[in-house]
Amino acid sequence: MLLRLLAALFFLMPVVMTGAEKAAYDSNGRIIALLSDAEDLEVSTSVAAVIPSGRRVPLQVRVNRVGARRQGNALAWTQEFTLPAGGTGRLDTKAEEDASGVKYTASVTAASALEITAIEFVADLPRQTFLKGSFTPAGSQPLTFGASKPPAPALYSGEVSGLRVQDALGHITLEIAFDRVVPVTVVDRWDDRGRSYQIRAALQQGDMAGGASAALSTSFRLTNSAPPPEPARLKLDASAPWYPFDGFGANYCWSNTSPISDYTMKNLKVAWARFEMKAQQWDVQRPNPGPEIRADLERMRAFQQMGVPLVISIWWLPERLYSDPYEKPRSANFRLIDPLKWDDLLDLLGSYLVYAKKEYGVEPDLFSFNEANIGVYVGLTPETHAYAIKRIGAHFEKLGLKTKMLLADATGPRDTHRFGLVAASDPEALKYIGAVGFHTWGTGTPEQYAAWGDLAEWLNLPLLVTELGVDGAAYYTRSWDSYHYGLREAHLTQELLMYARPQGTQYWQFTNDYALVRMGPDKTIQPTGRFYLMKHFTDLTPQKSETLRASSNQKSVLFTAFRKGTAYTLHILNMGAAREALLEGLPDAAWQPYETTETSHYQQKPVVRSLKGALKINLPSRGLVTLVSQ
Repeated sequence: MLLRLLAALFFLMPVVMTGAEKAAYDSNGRIIALLSDAEDLEVSTSVAAVIPSGRRVPLQVRVNRVGARRQGNALAWTQEFTLPAGGTGRLDTKAEEDASGVKYTASVTAASALEITAIEFVADLPRQTFLKGSFTPAGSQPLTFGASKPPAPALYSGEVSGLRVQDALGHITLEIAFDRVVPVTVVDRWDDRGRSYQIRAALQQGDMAGGASAALSTSFRLTNSAPPPEPARLKLDASAPWYPFDGFGANYCWSNTSPISDYTMKNLKVAWARFEMKAQQWDVQRPNPGPEIRADLERMRAFQQMGVPLVISIWWLPERLYSDPYEKPRSANFRLIDPLKWDDLLDLLGSYLVYAKKEYGVEPDLFSFNEANIGVYVGLTPETHAYAIKRIGAHFEKLGLKTKMLLADATGPRDTHRFGLVAASDPEALKYIGAVGFHTWGTGTPEQYAAWGDLAEWLNLPLLVTELGVDGAAYYTRSWDSYHYGLREAHLTQELLMYARPQGTQYWQFTNDYALVRMGPDKTIQPTGRFYLMKHFTDLTPQKSETLRASSNQKSVLFTAFRKGTAYTLHILNMGAAREALLEGLPDAAWQPYETTETSHYQQKPVVRSLKGALKINLPSRGLVTLVSQ
């Protein structure tokens, strides 16, 4: 996991929104989806400079971890840019949402002279949605989004105040209005970054002198009049258990002195917990550990007393243990362990765990180097990963510690299971491995999730999702603080259960970083919709249960199921419009529904009964329904 300490240094304030969210934004302030009561419309926006060579230079990007800065809690962002020829400037963007939609303003200020052909505000429309649909420039006749590449580079060029875009069936309408008449080009784009119908509106044409500025406001109004979806058909197979499931948990790697950390521990059930071994601090604080280490150990002790298993991971090592000591900043990736310092390293790790056991009664179940496959911040190759497992595992065993090694603990899910294959094929390393772990940043495909489950199954070891998260860059501007992001987290959780088959998950994090709650001016904790989506999973799923096979005939509806004894829990996530669902294969029982939507959180609904294995329920739009058998 990339550096999160900045996000943990301040408490979150409520984001003031008018009604339901109308758009979702990434860490650079770009729109990534327009929202309604139906499926997300994956419209993405950007600002690009067109330089004299014709090359398009994106301005809303993050380079070497430097990109947009959010302006307080507003939907407003600022970032500096430098063009290839050396011209510099500032881009300010701001979104305003109301019942009608989104008004998005982009403003460019030249710090020095900019040699450019144009600066354009760009909207990429999902091609599959609008294929064979139409777009109508203001004051003109409709034009068709065709399937074939047009003979000219552009489908349309002209000066207009806006466009009206519609899908082929006339169900989805997107009205795009500019604050003035501007040059607009519509392109059927297909390049190495993807494929879309792209609308380019010039907010500036020609060079800009130093100190000059240009701006454009664009309004988006989305209407989705599609008929109600067909009822979803959900099938439960309760004939046999699928795989064991300990439950949902979390990372508590830093900020364990914060009220948010206390709140989540008291209000969310945790089945697995992960902590940072603060090796740099421990190296100088061994005689008298400081408040951060003590807070970690106290929290670990509390979890262990509740029977919660623990993972402890290293991010940073003392400088003297690296092969290039004192030559790189703390944020540098893939620092290598000095082969001559292994005895010193083993003493450091072992002394921490011996102290934790002796003074706090804490004995983590598993140890790892965090994301060593990409070196955050200790880098290992598959071969040195296997070597580390053998050296450290043998040392822990010699000290009489129960702590085993976690295989991989890699990021993200996309074919990174290969990082653990050398160790997985080494009989000596396998003696010390207690589980397999991976992180989900960037998400993956069902096949990539399944590969991790297959690896754990091959080794007959538990699989842990040791960092469950969607966007590894979201912390830069707190773009995780929205209900839409919570739905993405819930969707990821359901997919992991369906394909990866983990024995436990550890969300990143139940502290200030990617916080599920906000803190008001009076220091009161304010749970968000994301908190309650998480509470469905942590609190309503029985720990130490068995997962059952479950299926859905609709891509927008994800269905997972658990059983412990005669008690059942069913999670149904609807990512689209409201619809009816028919559940089949259920035991005849009374079922208590819990429901969370953007505007209604963790609501108990009237009890319903299944008869002859079937039950009909209504699924709200963009919401999670959990059924618990009575």
